[in-house]
Amino acid sequence: MSILLDLFKNTKHINKLRDIGYGVAGFDISTAKLGYKTESGHEHHSTKKVIYRTDTGRELGVHGERYRPVAPKHMIDSTRKILERSDLNLEGIKETIRMSHGGGRTYVQYDLPSHRYKTADGDTATLSLLATTSFDGTWPFLISVGAVQSACLNMQVFTSGNVAVYKSKHTVGLDIDHGSNVIVKCLDVFENQRELWDKWWHIDVSKAEAFKIFADAVNWKPALVYMKEKPDYTEEEVLSRVRQNKNFLYIWSQYSNHYVKKFGKNYWSVYNALTDWSSHAPLSKRSNKENSAAVIVKRQEVVRDSISKWELAA
Repeated sequence: MSILLDLFKNTKHINKLRDIGYGVAGFDISTAKLGYKTESGHEHHSTKKVIYRTDTGRELGVHGERYRPVAPKHMIDSTRKILERSDLNLEGIKETIRMSHGGGRTYVQYDLPSHRYKTADGDTATLSLLATTSFDGTWPFLISVGAVQSACLNMQVFTSGNVAVYKSKHTVGLDIDHGSNVIVKCLDVFENQRELWDKWWHIDVSKAEAFKIFADAVNWKPALVYMKEKPDYTEEEVLSRVRQNKNFLYIWSQYSNHYVKKFGKNYWSVYNALTDWSSHAPLSKRSNKENSAAVIVKRQEVVRDSISKWELAA
């Protein structure tokens, strides 16, 4: 068996992860048919089935009879095999496993320090892959590409190229070899993104433009309405007369007090303020801390959507 494993150059790195186990994802799942009782008292079985954790009994999702669920730890096994057979340099790889919604969603981040590149400001960023899957229909099994910037530890959301480097709807039948072959294209995505970062560094942005970008990103509706009705507004006027938005205030503060001073008034600063928010901004009081991973992934989607809009206009 060890002879077969040694056929893959990355086996020794992945075996270190296997030895650690699955952390919060180390539970099994099962299914049960749903039933209901009519007003006349007759009991019936539904065509749907519920997926639940065998350790806690918690419901994870409801699906049709043909849906074949796979426990998160088996999804992690598949991801590890894909990485093991890939041509990526996995020296020093770090795996972070997180769950949300009681196990309904799984997030596994892989930081690859051996794939290190310079960013537009002279800092360095390392390649990062995020594998996500869910029982509640949020995502299929997906591996996407991003980067972690060294100085600020922002999770740099990628916007160019094919962000999703591997995707499968049929989680039981994941094609490990195919996944291993295509995942190496994340290096091309990383290179394309670096070129885009450099472009943003050289494009100036006015205070008014940045203000509008951030308001749009967090969907600060009262401010957007005010700005539309009074096109001669000033930023100070909006901040003093419109009900404030905590997400906007966080981004605006980081942009004005940190990134502009560090990088100047350009789109690279705008981008860093947005990724700072997606990576580090506090959760709202209404947010369940157990679901923080889901909040961060959602914020990354917001950043990607925001950038797609101003990138077209830049």
